[in-house]
Amino acid sequence: MLLEDHVWNTDFYSDPFGGGPIQIISAENYVAGETIINNMSYKSVYIDGVEGSCLVREDGGIVYRYDMDTSQEYIIYDFTLDVGDTFIIPQVMYNSFCASIEFYNGWDEMTVTDRTTEFIAGVNRVVVSFDYVSEFGIDCKWIEGIGSNLGFDPVGDIIDIGSRYLVCFTKNGTTYFFNNATACDNTMLSVPQHLKNQVVLHPNPVQDISILQLPSELNINSLRIYNITGKLISEENLANDYVTINAMNYPSGLYFYQALSENTMIKTDRFIVN
Repeated sequence: MLLEDHVWNTDFYSDPFGGGPIQIISAENYVAGETIINNMSYKSVYIDGVEGSCLVREDGGIVYRYDMDTSQEYIIYDFTLDVGDTFIIPQVMYNSFCASIEFYNGWDEMTVTDRTTEFIAGVNRVVVSFDYVSEFGIDCKWIEGIGSNLGFDPVGDIIDIGSRYLVCFTKNGTTYFFNNATACDNTMLSVPQHLKNQVVLHPNPVQDISILQLPSELNINSLRIYNITGKLISEENLANDYVTINAMNYPSGLYFYQALSENTMIKTDRFIVN
């Protein structure tokens, strides 16, 4: 699975609480490099060409993720599972996905319902099916040598916010489509990336008061803040090109914000309150 000529393209379908605004945000992932920890060799997962914080390795049909915060290794794929076996979603997934900046807040576990061999992306591959159904209505399947039909990560939901799913898998320069996709980049946004990059919260983590900078060109006029469970805890109309976030207003933990312009999401990102 973790070969450097492999590329995963995913779409994140965002429909917060079923009331919009609906957006599709595409991302590209690949693995590269080598980091040695405890005599084990890990590869870094890249997100849209930028090295992320996720380190992964595979051995004997099992894919491991190393969490640098806890100095522990977690299983994110186990292709030795059989029908009736249960896979516990690792705690590290609730902090962050490998393949995107968001974090998981869905089911705690899922059970194998079927194990088959299918011809996929040019070869016969083991397919492990689960009783997990994503928010987008896709039955979760793990595909040997590829990962999940929900993307690089084994699951892809942010409950009440949206769901990520695999649209393209490329190996040796040949691209294969999944989930009825016909293109690898299906982003439904008209916001230039360099402007999105200027929407920055600093400092992050928030320890006292942090400032979220909002470029005037984006006309951002509202901000929503959600906790780790996906519950909306704050919504604010904005009139300035910045907004302050005060740690005194939030219990310590992980949050994410949505910056919107006329009810269209411009950027979502996470932050920590210490």
